[in-house]
Amino acid sequence: MRIEKYILWLIALALGIKFFLFLHIACVDSLSIMQPDSFGYLLEAKTWMHYFSMPSEGLRQDLYRTPGYPLFLAVFHDGLNLPLLSIVFLQIVLNVLTAVVVFKTISWKDRRIGLLSTAIVLLDLPTTIYSTMILTESLHVFILSLGLYAFVKYINNRRLAWLAGAAIFLGASVYVRPVGYFLGFVVAGFVLYLWGMKKFFTGLAHAIAVLVLVYGFLGIWQYHNLKVYNDFTFCSINHTTIDLNGIIGRYARETNPQFKAMPPALYYADTVGRNFLNLMTTPGNMKYFHSSAWKIFGVIFGYLFVIFWWVGWILGMGQCKRDAVGQFLFLVLLYFIFVSLFSTGWLVTPRFRVPMVPSLAILAAWGWMALLCGKKEEKKK
Repeated sequence: MRIEKYILWLIALALGIKFFLFLHIACVDSLSIMQPDSFGYLLEAKTWMHYFSMPSEGLRQDLYRTPGYPLFLAVFHDGLNLPLLSIVFLQIVLNVLTAVVVFKTISWKDRRIGLLSTAIVLLDLPTTIYSTMILTESLHVFILSLGLYAFVKYINNRRLAWLAGAAIFLGASVYVRPVGYFLGFVVAGFVLYLWGMKKFFTGLAHAIAVLVLVYGFLGIWQYHNLKVYNDFTFCSINHTTIDLNGIIGRYARETNPQFKAMPPALYYADTVGRNFLNLMTTPGNMKYFHSSAWKIFGVIFGYLFVIFWWVGWILGMGQCKRDAVGQFLFLVLLYFIFVSLFSTGWLVTPRFRVPMVPSLAILAAWGWMALLCGKKEEKKK
């Protein structure tokens, strides 16, 4: 009971940080909500509004971006006339709802794990930072968390309805950010693993259902792009990032003489290692808010928090190695790590860690609860 009380204080602290950060943005630095990508999303939202008013002319959204977040802006900003600060507030609410979904995902196993997972989601700095900007992160991670929740329910009860829900939410998350495009194959593979050889054909049928639902849903937009742009692709941003910044062929494109002097194997080991550390240990920069106090807070709190969830994550991987839910969450985490490093290379930032937060939070909370409760049991003996 005492552990739960401390975790509730952490949740209150996280909500307080979000509240005061929003006050700072609203009263002192409202321009911080706009980043270079924000203008593109707002422009695409206008394209959606034009389509709503004149559907006969067709939808000609830019091939470069996915349509989900511009549609979100079109409905709430252009359609309902909510100012951009209200959109930011709505995104903070989505961040809180993501934490609630994460709690529901794992609280059946242990309420304390659920509460600590909630606190980790709410305290995560990159998630907090990017939810206060006109960017895709808050909407994307919310929809993705719903997909993880539905699939965990499927793991526990093996009902096809939950699997279908997970597939639909997964597809919807790709409409917001394309990073999860190939996650459907990972989920289908895990379904086969889950049923095993004894019920192989049941597992195969369910895996095929996942692929049909996910890629049938995504295929709708790809068909649109084929008709409008004669290109059967979901969006062109993937080609841009992979071709310019991706790991494959990076050695041939390297211009730094110091790195070019390395043997290819050493070069790629060094590159992947550095980028992994940048992705998984950088806490997130609060420079965007143009406040010395917030910058100092971000550095001190951010690194302490990274150490906290790293310790829990390492312990959590050991605890859940024989648990199907834990294995699935770890697999999702590996997928996003691999895709971020593969496609983005040296441009990887803590922003790319946001989709990992639901899985990471549960695994870290799992590890900490095993450590704390294990020590408590030893003291009782």
